[in-house]
Amino acid sequence: MTKRFSLLVDDDSQGVGYQSPLLEANNEQNSTPILKQIKFQQLNLQWPINSWRKYGVQIDFSEGDEKNEIKFETVITRLDDHSTGDRVVEINRSEDIWINEKEPDLVMDKLAHETGKVIYPLQLRVNALGEAIAIENHPAIVKRWTETKKNLSSYFEGEFFDKYIFKTEAVLFDLDRFTFAVLYRDWFMQSYFLPIFKNYGEDKTRRDYLKFPLPASFANPGFFTQQTIVGHTTDQGAIELIHQGELKEDEGLTIQKYKGNYEALIRLNPFHNHIVAYKGQWNIREHDKDIAVGIKYFELDNPALFSKNNWTIANQSQVAEPEKERQGSFLKKLFD
Repeated sequence: MTKRFSLLVDDDSQGVGYQSPLLEANNEQNSTPILKQIKFQQLNLQWPINSWRKYGVQIDFSEGDEKNEIKFETVITRLDDHSTGDRVVEINRSEDIWINEKEPDLVMDKLAHETGKVIYPLQLRVNALGEAIAIENHPAIVKRWTETKKNLSSYFEGEFFDKYIFKTEAVLFDLDRFTFAVLYRDWFMQSYFLPIFKNYGEDKTRRDYLKFPLPASFANPGFFTQQTIVGHTTDQGAIELIHQGELKEDEGLTIQKYKGNYEALIRLNPFHNHIVAYKGQWNIREHDKDIAVGIKYFELDNPALFSKNNWTIANQSQVAEPEKERQGSFLKKLFD
């Protein structure tokens, strides 16, 4: 099957103006970048109502010798604000996904994929920091499930299917469990809706706890992360935000289950501060088992990524469309 986008980035690709643990600088650069000093210390997101951003996403999972990769596209649209003043966004995910460069072919993968479609469009309430804090259209999702379940029953049957549907409904019908599953167990959601829109102080650095889907422990406070605004823009004009975190010990436990670290490079539009590209890596050791998760995504279908007036205004029902051919190696260009 032909790839619709490529998210491959060489490990030795260069980070402009910053020696990143993830993106090592290449000293053999042919041209001298024009860098602008960053004097501000507050990041504020500006996102016009009814405008949208489209991203290509790749997530890599590794546990021991087992490795898996998932790719999909997603569109995020800002809707009218909530009565509290919080932003409301709608997420549409492409119906097509690729697991290890193929469409889902195993029965379990197909069932999970078809069941997961019911979530979208998904409407989230987002606070001023950029965190997703609530699901706004849970009743509509539950209503969609009736038709989805009926369609699934015409393709799947048997004891495994019945148990899977039972477990799905146990989460779907319980708003608290559903919110936790969507907002706190999804790698894209957790990395995109990070609380990055805040004051970083005179040294442009904050240290806070950030939580991600691993480890799956309520006792663990998360990754204590140094978050730094790089002192100058890249040669393309992007703002760079560097994350370096260490997994802290579970609170109140004498025998610690997890050890780990987190690194990320986030590139933001210099005028609106929205995420243009993200590359993150988590390495976690659980007893004698090593787990690694990598996620990277970048904006698609936008030739003016770092300009001021580059918003696309569309209907609120905007759906992810096929990516243009020229975007194939764009992430590599962004991080070169």
